[in-house]
Amino acid sequence: MSIVRVTKFTANTTDTDALLAKRAELIAAVRSGFDGPVATKLTRDADATWTDTWTWASAAHAYASVKARLPLAAEAFALVTVKGVETADVVDER
Repeated sequence: MSIVRVTKFTANTTDTDALLAKRAELIAAVRSGFDGPVATKLTRDADATWTDTWTWASAAHAYASVKARLPLAAEAFALVTVKGVETADVVDER
């Protein structure tokens, strides 16, 4: 069963381009080293809270990536303050 891993955060930088570039670099690195994510989506609301949603084919794929503690992930997370992380099963997708 596929899952989504949702991370809510605020940016520690006003350089949105740098934030987006680091995220793109991280996604590419994770995809080259692990099975997934199969899709990602980043949104930002009016209060400047960002929501980064990564869809994985399985929880095992997602957790393998998290357990690896990639240095690039630490670099990306240094640019933000995490407000929360949730993981949930996808029960319907159309």
